[in-house]
Amino acid sequence: MKPIQFSAALPEVDVIPYTVVDPRLVEPVAVQVLDGATSYLNVAIGMHSGWRPLRVDVHQPAGGDGPFPVVVYAHGGAFVGGVKEMGPWGSLPSRGIAVVSVEYRLAGEARYPETVEDIVTAVRWVRAHAGAFRLDPERVAGWGSSAGGYLMGRAAVGAGDTGGRRIPELAGYSAELDAVVLHYAASDLSDIVALAKSDPALKDRVGPGIDLIYGRDLHADDLPAIIEHGSVLRAVATAARLPAFLLAHGDADRTVPVEQSIQLRDAVRARGGYCGLTIVPGQDHATAVFAEPEIVEPTIEFLFAAWAGQLPPATDGVRS
Repeated sequence: MKPIQFSAALPEVDVIPYTVVDPRLVEPVAVQVLDGATSYLNVAIGMHSGWRPLRVDVHQPAGGDGPFPVVVYAHGGAFVGGVKEMGPWGSLPSRGIAVVSVEYRLAGEARYPETVEDIVTAVRWVRAHAGAFRLDPERVAGWGSSAGGYLMGRAAVGAGDTGGRRIPELAGYSAELDAVVLHYAASDLSDIVALAKSDPALKDRVGPGIDLIYGRDLHADDLPAIIEHGSVLRAVATAARLPAFLLAHGDADRTVPVEQSIQLRDAVRARGGYCGLTIVPGQDHATAVFAEPEIVEPTIEFLFAAWAGQLPPATDGVRS
């Protein structure tokens, strides 16, 4: 089998800075649009040469001086859709947790591993600019849903080494996460690819995104090697350090089977890591229940416990 060639083989280049721009047009401006939050929208965090700036929304708790613990969030959308305004994180600022929601490149714009590198870039940016936004660089967690959960999971166990092209000015900052929350995320796409080959409905749902993000058709001979490189399970098995994990998945998920989260739980625990799993009976992929208090409240408790170093024993739960 031929070695995998990623675009990371291209040389890193310095970003051309903004020139002849009124700084008022690019300076982040605080706005109040969410309850309990002060927000900075469309903040440019870096630029790859030849591409538009990568952007995030920063949502700080409105009360207190900080620094605030922070969750970096990656939205879902099957790798081909979704926006950074999506997600179940809306109540976090009112509970004292800042949110940095990432506008990562979609599969029609960039291929693996560049999409994972966008998540790593956001984590590094949080630490590089923590002081300016009253964020705590010592308390940084990740949260991702569906496709964003896969990207966040892969970024979380790679120690910042994705194989993608780094933004040079951020490369010296840590990409480590203290804790990771993943909702209905794939942990190893090889199983889903195998199912999609014999299930036309599943192929219609996941095939376009997989084809684009890996630059390969589902039947391509070299697709398995690339998917193995991108496997969260594979990365967990070799990771030098594992954050604490909390997973949530519906047992009626027709897009990403619940077995994907079960496999990840087992892999993390086999390494001696912390991983809790909540299975939601009767729920399909990306249903509204994952933004409801019965899922979000235990997640907030998990995050604060992880930051305090006081996690209880990992358990599995079933939510009605």
